[in-house]
Amino acid sequence: SAATLGLSEQPDAATLDSAEERLNLARNALEARRTADSRLEDANRREKSQERRLEVGVKEHDDAQDKAKGTHQEWQRWLRERGLDETLTPDGMTAFLARVETARGALSATDQMRARVQAIRDDIQEFRQLVEPLAQRHGLSLDPEGHRQLPVVADELISRMDEIQTAFSDRERAREQSEEIRQLLDARDQRLQGTEREYAELLAAGGAEDPEDFRRRARQHDERFVLERKLDEHRRNLERLSGPGGRFDDFCRSLASSDPAQLEEESSRLSEVLAEVAGNRDALREERGGVDTELTHLTSEQESSALRARRNTIEEQLKEQAREWSRLTIAETLLERTRQKFEQERQPGVIRHAQEFFSSVTGERYQRLYAPIGEQTITVIDAPGASKQPAELSRGTREQLYLALRFGLIREFGEHAECLPVVVDEALVNFDPGRARLAAEAFGHLAETNQVLVFTCHPATADMFADAAGAEVVDISK
Repeated sequence: SAATLGLSEQPDAATLDSAEERLNLARNALEARRTADSRLEDANRREKSQERRLEVGVKEHDDAQDKAKGTHQEWQRWLRERGLDETLTPDGMTAFLARVETARGALSATDQMRARVQAIRDDIQEFRQLVEPLAQRHGLSLDPEGHRQLPVVADELISRMDEIQTAFSDRERAREQSEEIRQLLDARDQRLQGTEREYAELLAAGGAEDPEDFRRRARQHDERFVLERKLDEHRRNLERLSGPGGRFDDFCRSLASSDPAQLEEESSRLSEVLAEVAGNRDALREERGGVDTELTHLTSEQESSALRARRNTIEEQLKEQAREWSRLTIAETLLERTRQKFEQERQPGVIRHAQEFFSSVTGERYQRLYAPIGEQTITVIDAPGASKQPAELSRGTREQLYLALRFGLIREFGEHAECLPVVVDEALVNFDPGRARLAAEAFGHLAETNQVLVFTCHPATADMFADAAGAEVVDISK
């Protein structure tokens, strides 16, 4: 092996390492040569492939040119057959066809517009046939040739019809009010008749001929009652002085048989005796006071200890009662606040939804509704915070409240079941224009969750719903 590599017969380690490095370099060069040969073969194959593709591309190019020439000749022949310019290119023909399609569309739109104009003319003629008899009947002039006067006459007829309908409604309401007033008058007549009967019975019971005689007898009765009461009081005083029973009778007989002058003298003598007795009584009282004072000094220390102990006991009882009162007062305040908070935050779903609608239809003048716990009523809170009951509201505001409650019930029902259609007929007949528009906007909000059908015979109401709520107006009279 050493001879093959050109080494001595027994090379040393350094010589072997050097030979190994040369072998590695030769091996690397050999690998690089093999890699280069492989890349060269691949390049040759790709070159041959590109040459074949070039030949195919040249052939296809020649075929395409021949086909293009044939196609161009056929295109020119097609143009000659149709009498078109032979310089017209396919791209120009495409633009020409696009213009033809545009013209065809414009023609179709023109035909549709003409048909629409004719339909409008037919509608105007039909409308004229409906309006003209009414205009003649109500004395309104109408140009037989022109159409500009037709809307003015129609608006005038509609305005008169609205006035008539309003007058009819006012007449019906006046008739209802007249009937209510008549019923109230009948009831008051009955009450008057009953009062007159009671008045006659009262005069008869008092034995009087007229009211003045009845009053005079009543005054005499009151005076007699007062005198009898005084007589009874004097009798009781005499019985207390003389003694009851037989003593009182003897005293009365003795008093009846006595001389007034003698009784006066006896009264004077008794007064002197009473004065002497009173003086003796005062002296005895002074003597008793001294004795009581001495007894007080003797027993004051023991009694004051007892009183102080009793006072301390009472003070402790008062403190306990005060603490109990404080607890009860605080508990009452907390319960009242809890009740108010519960009424504000835990209202039924119907009230919450109705509150939103009521605030909207009143233009934010009333912002809150709540149902007090345990009461069958609704309380309304206005913008300044004042509470009102439904009876304290105006008729229009009450109508808005009832409409909002119905909306709240509909919205609450829809949250727990299928949202059903809502059908109303002349719901805004009792509303003024401002309230009616706000209510129409509320119907628009309700239409976000429910289908709403509003029936009305007033064109102004239909226009208002279309403007305020975006409603679609459908004429069902035709």
